[in-house]
Amino acid sequence: MILITGANGHLGSQTIDFLLTNNSDADVAGLVRSAEKGAELKEKGVKIRIGDYTDYPSIEKAVQGIDTLLLISSSTLKGRTDQHNNVIQAAKEAGINHIFYTSIVEADKELSLLSRDHAATEKLIKNSGISYTIYRNAFYMEFLPLFLGDALETGHWAFPSDGNAINLALRLEMAEVLANGLANAEEHKNSIYEITSAQAYSLEEIADMLSEASGKEISYSDISVSEFEQALTEAGLPEEQIAISVMTATTFVNGALDFTYDDMQKLLGRKPTGLETYISEFANQ
Repeated sequence: MILITGANGHLGSQTIDFLLTNNSDADVAGLVRSAEKGAELKEKGVKIRIGDYTDYPSIEKAVQGIDTLLLISSSTLKGRTDQHNNVIQAAKEAGINHIFYTSIVEADKELSLLSRDHAATEKLIKNSGISYTIYRNAFYMEFLPLFLGDALETGHWAFPSDGNAINLALRLEMAEVLANGLANAEEHKNSIYEITSAQAYSLEEIADMLSEASGKEISYSDISVSEFEQALTEAGLPEEQIAISVMTATTFVNGALDFTYDDMQKLLGRKPTGLETYISEFANQ
């Protein structure tokens, strides 16, 4: 049986959909925090396991009878490595044969503040002795509208990058890659994949693509992280939102997304959706 954690989140639910569509006989369970959150999955024939990364006994119970586990990294940043360790230790005790994990691109270089927890988790998985497959994901292409803020309305986009390019990949295609791997786990034993689209772009280039797609001139300004943080604070945004935005900006500035690999293309069996295509569709919604 395959257990998908974060099963009612976007990546988890999309992975499950691909698994069920392409493998009608797949035995799939989904980890959710409550029966209510698993109701929609249950209607699809997914077995529901209740658990929370921070509650070890619940995870211990949830992984019983599981052969292959997809550990989708926690969206709660505080104590994230400890959360992941709970799942890994429970998996080891339960005799799980294979762990799939969603990390961040080039995690071992620790160029992003987000990388540290992922790099630590990767080490925990390797040290567990369980067979593993690690997908080091770029940021989701679907996050671009969040990065843009009100740029399409104002015609101006101010965001830190220090001139570095970023690589964004479509979350839906990441889910497809995960589902393909889970269905053929042995083929991906002890492998690490860098999941990116086929090209990275500077933020200035992205602004140009937005201008062309929207028919409205979008100018870009490369500001410092401190200027960015000050602007968010003056706008009255919640502290947690500011912290996440600053972490994202720092990731851009450090060049932590300025990587391009062909792993995703190989695993999909086709070229991934490009940012230009996504922007064209997004700008004309």
